[in-house]
Amino acid sequence: MFKRIAMATALALLAVNAAQAQSVADFYRGKTITYNLAVPDGASWGLYARTFIEHLRKHVPGNPNIILQVMPGGGGVVAGNHIFNVAAKDGTVIGTPLSTAMVFAATDPKEVMYDPRKFSWIGSMAVVQDTITVWHTAPAKTLDDAKRIELIMGATGKGSNSFQDIALANNLLGTKFKPVRGYKGGAEINIAIERGEVHGRATTWDSWPGSHPDWIRDNKLIHLVQLGPRKLPEIGADVPLFRDLVDAGEPRAIVDFVGVSLAMGRAVYAPPGIPKDRLEALRTAFLATMKDPAYIAQMKKLRLDAETWQTGDAVERIVNEAFSLSPAMVQKAKAAIDLP
Repeated sequence: MFKRIAMATALALLAVNAAQAQSVADFYRGKTITYNLAVPDGASWGLYARTFIEHLRKHVPGNPNIILQVMPGGGGVVAGNHIFNVAAKDGTVIGTPLSTAMVFAATDPKEVMYDPRKFSWIGSMAVVQDTITVWHTAPAKTLDDAKRIELIMGATGKGSNSFQDIALANNLLGTKFKPVRGYKGGAEINIAIERGEVHGRATTWDSWPGSHPDWIRDNKLIHLVQLGPRKLPEIGADVPLFRDLVDAGEPRAIVDFVGVSLAMGRAVYAPPGIPKDRLEALRTAFLATMKDPAYIAQMKKLRLDAETWQTGDAVERIVNEAFSLSPAMVQKAKAAIDLP
């Protein structure tokens, strides 16, 4: 009897181990992954997302179908709330958040229903560099001009870089930008810029060559300042880096904290609590996609960044470091990215 029980137990364990070894591929085979994008499918965010999921499918075990779900609103907060609380936690929902909405969760935790530290971070497609940019006919054409002349700037919600970058410039540099909120996304703001409804916007740098290379070619855009960890010469040698314009110490610490969203960049996440083996499979598929020659070639053709990607562990560290800032400094950073 004992031999039969031992044999049955051993066979059961072998069956469990075999099932576990095949479970990820078996689970995804024939299924559909929903890729949630926190902004409208326009400009650079849409280009990154669509290019990524086009190549991701072949690297996920079981080769599931992947569809794009666009969920703008609240400067990325709507999507963050959905992924954290509503989306299936089985590995069939992943996406790209608006990274500023993750910083917003640190400064205004009562305004969101998610904790960025608990998301399942898969990786980041690229580090982000922001610019504050105006149309060539704007009444102010330099940062110094913008300290004397009011410029109307299009923005989405308070949790977005289109608002936070502008507020940071007003509060730390003394500019007179006037953000007009309520636009659904960057593409809508671009139309407003071309129509003369607003003078410009704050956005990611590669949204311009990605969506409007003709505007760059025809010198329709004037970049006043760039925000990020380093100065990018392709933006323009005379375009200052925001970090260099503030004093060392507390002001620079605030800029660096707000810049966490730039360091996170175009991150990929999933809800908290998805099975560990599926998270590891998604992370492995992400890395394989980043190194895929076909993906890299297409990104270069679209003039998108295929070099500054980061692992899921790296994104986790960035998020955890942001939330380790003292409450006093977080409150000062909150004040720096807000306007009356």
